[in-house]
Amino acid sequence: MEKIYGYREKDVIGLAEFLKNKGNMNLTEVFYSYGKKSGKAKGTVRNLYYALAKKTNTDADFCQKYFDGKPLSVSKIVEFNGEEEKELIKKILVMKNEGYSVRSAIMELSDGDAKMALRYQNKFRNAMKCKPHLIAEIIAELKNEGKNVCFDGEKSVEEVVSESQLKRLKTEINGLVGQIAESVRRENEYLKDRIIRLERENLKLYNLLYGQEKPDKAYEFFKSREKRNALN
Repeated sequence: MEKIYGYREKDVIGLAEFLKNKGNMNLTEVFYSYGKKSGKAKGTVRNLYYALAKKTNTDADFCQKYFDGKPLSVSKIVEFNGEEEKELIKKILVMKNEGYSVRSAIMELSDGDAKMALRYQNKFRNAMKCKPHLIAEIIAELKNEGKNVCFDGEKSVEEVVSESQLKRLKTEINGLVGQIAESVRRENEYLKDRIIRLERENLKLYNLLYGQEKPDKAYEFFKSREKRNALN
């Protein structure tokens, strides 16, 4: 059989059989349980499921062969409306001010539902990054309600970029600066050497033109220029 997003037929059959006997498990539990059973990462199982869901809904023969003609369902994501988004961010900011981390606040608000938590997290991060006016409005409302919410908008970077990513970025920048500095140093050394060579050529030309009439002055001129170059 042709591979489905790079997965072998036995992977397709294995997940199909598992789904027929999943009972009341939700998709998050399915991904975790089948991953543990098959030795695959939960994310790998999730990707396989959605690939098969797409195939069962577009290829009737495939659906009949592996899933008894029953297409796999994919829950439709319901978008947040403006008020729901505002209320979510407001709750997270209040909990953050009470000592929760953003992650723990989101997990509590989502009742431990991993899929819902991911949606909340993405919505919160997007607002922190792209909607400063909304954040300012929410903070103003909270203060009017008597909640002493302290929030430094600059800290939102820590919610978007992990500490390890920041460290890696700093290391790369420092390395780049070091490379540039080394390149400039080598260029300076080359230019100094080139100047010295040109001065020597000038001395030779001077002697060819004037012979031995003024050799001492020519030598003094060269040495003084060479000394200045060394100091620079």
